[in-house]
Amino acid sequence: MALTPIQALRAVVSSQQGVARDWHIDDLRQHELRYFADLALIESLAPQGTVLELGAAPCHMSALLKLSGIDAVGVDIQPQRVGDLIRAFDLDVRRCDIECEPLPFADDRFSAAMLCETFEHQRIDPAFVLSEIHRVLAPGAPLLLTTPNLYALPNLARLALGRSIADPAHEFGKLRTLGHMGHVREYSAREVVGFLQASGFAIGSLRYRFHANKRGRRAALLRIAYRLCPRRFHREIVIVARKQGDGPRLQPLGDPGSG
Repeated sequence: MALTPIQALRAVVSSQQGVARDWHIDDLRQHELRYFADLALIESLAPQGTVLELGAAPCHMSALLKLSGIDAVGVDIQPQRVGDLIRAFDLDVRRCDIECEPLPFADDRFSAAMLCETFEHQRIDPAFVLSEIHRVLAPGAPLLLTTPNLYALPNLARLALGRSIADPAHEFGKLRTLGHMGHVREYSAREVVGFLQASGFAIGSLRYRFHANKRGRRAALLRIAYRLCPRRFHREIVIVARKQGDGPRLQPLGDPGSG
C-alpha cells in the first residue's frame, strides 16, 4: 500500500540523523496540523503553475507540496542544513537571504507564494521581502501569509504577568543553533495588512486560527479558552492577499542603487 504524503514525510523525518534530527522531529510534531491547514488553503486557491515557498527549512511543507502533486520551489537562507531531507524528496530549494538579496527569479514567475511562519523571524527588512514577492508573482496571484498573533491569549497573559512575549537571548541564539533567527517581533493583523498594502497587495481574506498540538492540562485549558474567546485572540493570523498593480520595487538595504 502506498504511503500518504504525511506518512512518507514522517518516515523520512524519523530516519534523520545528526544535529538536525531533533529539530525535524519537534517541528513536525508542533506544526503538522498547520501544514495540513496551509496545504488545504493552497489547494483551494488552485494555482495553475509553480508555488514559491519562502523560508522553506526544515522543508516539511516543501515535501508535502511535492507529494501532493503541487509544483513548488523553495527558498531558504541555508538549505544545506536540511540537505538530507531535500535529497530524500528531490526538492527544488534555492539558497537566498530574502532580506538582503533579490529573489533569483524573473518577474511574474509564480502562480502563488507562501510566507508561512516566517514574517516574525525577519530582523532586517520585511518590506523588501514583500516587495520581492510581489515582483515574482504573476498579476493577480495569491500570497498566503501566516504569522503568530501579537494579541494571542498566551501573549496577553505573559504581558499581564510582566513577562516578555519571547526571550531575546533564546530567539537570537537560534542563529547559531538552527541557522536562522527566532521570533524578532510578533505583529497585529492590522500591522501585517499595512505591510501588505504598502507592498502592492490587495487583501482577499483575513482570519485567525489555533492548532491544538500539545498535550497536558495547561494545553487542554488553553484549547478551552481559545474556543470561548473571540477569534481575534487566537494564536495565528492567516491572510490571503493578491498581487495588484505595481509594487514599490524596493532595493536591498545597502545597495548602491537604493534611494
